[in-house]
Amino acid sequence: MKKLLKKAVAFSAFMILSVVAFANIELVMWHGLENPNAVKALQDGIASFEKQNPGIKVNAQSYGAADQVNARIMTAIAGNNAPDIFWYGNMAAGQFARTGKLVNIDEMLKKTGMDDSDVYKGLWDCTLYNGERYAVPFAANNLAIYYNKKHFREAGIKPEDIKTWDDLLEASKKLTNSDRFGFQVPMGSGEWTVWTWMTFLWGANGEFMTVPKYDNVVFDSEAGISALQFWHDLVHKHKVANFSEPGAGYKIDQFVAGNISMMINGPWNYAQLEEAKKTAGLEYGALFIPKAGKHAAFGDGRIATNIGGEDLYLFKSNAEKELAAFKFAMFATTAEFQVPFSIATGYIPVSKSANESPEWKAVENSSPDFLAVYAKNMQYGKARPSVPEYPRISASLGRELERALYGRVNATTALRRAAKDAQRQLGRRK
Repeated sequence: MKKLLKKAVAFSAFMILSVVAFANIELVMWHGLENPNAVKALQDGIASFEKQNPGIKVNAQSYGAADQVNARIMTAIAGNNAPDIFWYGNMAAGQFARTGKLVNIDEMLKKTGMDDSDVYKGLWDCTLYNGERYAVPFAANNLAIYYNKKHFREAGIKPEDIKTWDDLLEASKKLTNSDRFGFQVPMGSGEWTVWTWMTFLWGANGEFMTVPKYDNVVFDSEAGISALQFWHDLVHKHKVANFSEPGAGYKIDQFVAGNISMMINGPWNYAQLEEAKKTAGLEYGALFIPKAGKHAAFGDGRIATNIGGEDLYLFKSNAEKELAAFKFAMFATTAEFQVPFSIATGYIPVSKSANESPEWKAVENSSPDFLAVYAKNMQYGKARPSVPEYPRISASLGRELERALYGRVNATTALRRAAKDAQRQLGRRK
């Protein structure tokens, strides 16, 4: 009876929004989707929304690489020229909310009476700043390791046997030859390098910041030093890995071409990998990022991944536009939007109804070595701290990671420099 009542309330809330007279409202949306399949899926979803809401138009504009847009959006916010809807990583809630220019999602939920329970609580938690929500989850993902099944088969390697960093090293040695490297280490000073490196930090039982206050950074620990040194040694000491293109560790060209056997990446390339499977015979799968094993600071380490994804940040404008933007953001969490978008892109749906839909289950079951791995991987996930200082902390850390990976400074010096700068950033709170 309670479930029926809750559904009735949620339906009523959608009906209330449906009868609001929206007329000739154009919402500007900035996004960083670059994969053609993802862009088309977004446009298809927008078309469905606009058909149901003829008074609202969503003008989606790509801002290109997400790693380079932070300065642009902050300039736009300062000049009162921010888009109505901004698609961006889920680590930025604190940074944007502190400006006072974001729409408070808790207030919008109260105003409309809409039900938020279909979206997973953990994803809502990533939108918090001072205990209140300032974004709507849009797409979820995490990190695992892509591997080339053909290369593994020829080298006599079973993916399930790669459980520790030493296992990863030994596999990389067997996979490396004159034509390819066994592994690819992310290179560059941007967020991608920091985001992926965190998984190895956590895998060595390290932490990024102290919780729950997030008032100190602790990534310059023995665990952090071990993680950074391991990446460095794969390239320079063992010579079984190459560096990615600087600032573009997410690109999969070298993996698809067979120039590398393993790389860290997410599920969003599913459609592109499937296309390569059809056209070039690529055999691929995903495996959990291994724990540190004997390299762990304490104990044996742990399996860890970084929960990512993008949220929709709604910037203040006027009451009518804000309500229209909120309506689109909530529509984007429904199974109607999430299922086709996730099928097209490989993102993991943010809502229970989408995850439990027969259409999504069929796709997941058809990809037991890839999409199902990412779905199971969510249980090992941790998230970047949603604090206003995070972008600056990440930028400083990224620069030092790059310096250490190139061998310009050692791992200890790099992390201690980054930690010292991070503490300066945190000290400005007071």
